[in-house]
Amino acid sequence: MLPEYQNRVEALAATAAQAVYNKTQNRRVIILYPRHRQHTALISLLYKHYADRMYYYALNEEDNSLKNFLWNLSHDAMFPIEFGENTRTSLQTSNDSAKWAEALGIDLAQLRSEKFLVLLDHLDLLPRSDESVNRFFRTLPHCMPDHAQLIINGRELRKQPWSDLINEGLAISLGDDEALNSGIFYEPELRGQLEVYALAGGSRVLIDGRPITAWEGSLPRDLFYFFVDKPMLTRTEIFDTFWPKLGIKEATNVFHVTKRKISEKLGYDLTSYENGFYIPNQRVNRIYDAEIFEKHIEAAIDAATDEEEEENWATAIQIYRGQFLKEVDRPWAQQRRYELRNSYAQALISLARIYKERSENERALGYFIRAIGEKPDREDVHRDIMAIYADQGRIEAVHQQYKMLENVLRERLNIGPSQETRDLYGRLTR
Repeated sequence: MLPEYQNRVEALAATAAQAVYNKTQNRRVIILYPRHRQHTALISLLYKHYADRMYYYALNEEDNSLKNFLWNLSHDAMFPIEFGENTRTSLQTSNDSAKWAEALGIDLAQLRSEKFLVLLDHLDLLPRSDESVNRFFRTLPHCMPDHAQLIINGRELRKQPWSDLINEGLAISLGDDEALNSGIFYEPELRGQLEVYALAGGSRVLIDGRPITAWEGSLPRDLFYFFVDKPMLTRTEIFDTFWPKLGIKEATNVFHVTKRKISEKLGYDLTSYENGFYIPNQRVNRIYDAEIFEKHIEAAIDAATDEEEEENWATAIQIYRGQFLKEVDRPWAQQRRYELRNSYAQALISLARIYKERSENERALGYFIRAIGEKPDREDVHRDIMAIYADQGRIEAVHQQYKMLENVLRERLNIGPSQETRDLYGRLTR
């Protein structure tokens, strides 16, 4: 995989190729997070390490039972013609799905001697209510050879058997580490799965994988986001933010009506009331990208090693895909938008300076330019860009960057560049 292409794929996958390999190499089963937006990118990163040792099978309408699926898989043209003999014999002689798993494990062991992957795509086409399916996939990892791995991909995966396999250390979820601790699979009878993407270049809310596209007005929507972004709130804080001019009685009535609309939209109560605070309902698993973004910013600042710092800055940058809740104009959202945008700019600058110190000037330049797009008046970043242009012999670009800085400072602050910047400009263009 060419470096430039790999960088683009890693950005789409929101993780690095080496990180994917490190996480998955000792697991029998790799489960792609059902709502990761770039499954293809994740698969491409795995393909980087395995190339022609990856087998791909996509289920279709003919695979409407476990038995049909295994029969079709054992005859698929991607495998050698002798592959699947044990599986086919077991299908013909037994109705026990655990026996079928043992037979497929033998066939996989005989397939090849070096490490390989088998990707099962659209696995959610198998009947989810069929206990034989769960029994088969609970058994199969125990019967597989050490050098074989399964990749499981589907738009909707229930909790079992995957949760048990993860807990046993046989499987790993790939595509959203935060989701692993919050319940990544569809659990319609047990818990709610709430996903809130406020930094996605246009907000998105999903409950149990179902998108919420209409809120019956801006007030329920804005109060929902306020609850999500502020995990511990008093009633006074809520009333002062949304209804500062109403009396307590009127504000209370509007609040309860609005809160009920949110619950109706979600199918769950978003919050619980304990000890005078509204806190997240513990019966709702929650994934919130702004919260995850800030965790990585903090981790980068507190990192014990250069590698940890770089990884956390890079992950934070990948999470931030657009300004926070652009459609919400309330003061609290505007303030959060400003704070998060500043953190994003700082992440870009910090990662750029790491690359600059390594003399990876082209990579550093890309991040510096993106940072200027967020914070055009950062004079120190303009100096970094001019220095890189000079190192590359691009003196005309140095002139243009300096003129850009002059214009920005004059328009925004009615000042000129500092003496430090003027001196640097003189040295670089002399």
